[in-house]
Order: sequence, then C-alpha cells, then structure tokens
Amino acid sequence: MAPWGGSFFSHSYAVLDVDGGRATGRFKGWPAFMQTRTGRPHRGYLSDFYRHNDAGTPGRTRICPRAFTENAAALFFVGLALPDAWYLPAEADDASGEATLWILADDRASWATVEYTPTGTEFEVDQFGPRRLWDEAATAHQWWSRLGSPSRDRAGLTVDRDGQHLWLDDPNSVLTPPSFLRAG
Repeated sequence: MAPWGGSFFSHSYAVLDVDGGRATGRFKGWPAFMQTRTGRPHRGYLSDFYRHNDAGTPGRTRICPRAFTENAAALFFVGLALPDAWYLPAEADDASGEATLWILADDRASWATVEYTPTGTEFEVDQFGPRRLWDEAATAHQWWSRLGSPSRDRAGLTVDRDGQHLWLDDPNSVLTPPSFLRAG
C-alpha cells in the first residue's frame, strides 16, 4: 500500500499485490496525512501564475465548477488527464456564495478560471497561455462521464516491466485518459 495521486486528487492508496514481476490492485482509502511525493514544482502564489496584464480568452461552460471540485471521483479521473496542473477554489468573501475556480499549470505559462454564481446554469471561463486548461479539464470530465461516472475504487493500477497501466474494473480494461489533447 502506497499513497498515489496527482494534483487534482492526491488522496488515494494504490493497494497492490505483487506476483513475480507484476504488481496489480485498486485505489482505496484516504491518505490525508501524507500526500504523494511526485517531485512536483513548488506551487508558489497565485501572483506567480497570474499577472494583471494577462489577457485571457473568454468562454462559457455548463459544467458547474463547484460540483466539479466537490466530486472526489471526478477529480481523480480529471487528474489522470492533467498530471501537470492543479486547481485552486477561491470563495468570495462577501457572503454571495460566488467563487472562482482556478486551474494552474506547473510550468506557470497557462491558467484558467471558471466563475461560479449560485443561480448560474452557464459559467464564465477565462483561459490564458499556450494550453487551454479548462478545455482539457472539461474534456477529461466528459470522458469520466462517458465512462459512467465511475467511483475511484473501480480504477486500478498494474505495474510491470512495460510500465504502469491504469484500468477500470478489470486489469484488461486499460484506461486511456484524454492526455492526447495536450499537444507538444
């Protein structure tokens, strides 16, 4: 058993059984006491990523940013597709219930925001940099939905001499997160 995860959801144990040169098992538990050690860059401050003269590209989404961040299974699966980015929810301090969801790339070159309003059914998006982080996150969220919105404990990991392979329900059902969206 070892902590496993990434930026979007680092609260899983990979519980693997080892047989010969192969380890396989599922994701379980909540290792909140110790996040995974992935050699990630220092996160820094929001001002390290966003400078007031940055002009983002506006857009809209129907994916509710609050529902997005409050669903551990969604965060786990989105995190499979965005291993080099992380999210930061920022609540308004005026009791309005509004919030901004930030998605920030480790390379500090791209960011995205989604503006939550309690009565909204569509939400404003702003994206900056060479990557469209919200588009990537939204596509990964849609991929998770197309899989049937599975819980994290249905996912598993196999590690062998060929590398590590994620799977859903059965080691023969290899998961292919939509990482192909990140060109270059």
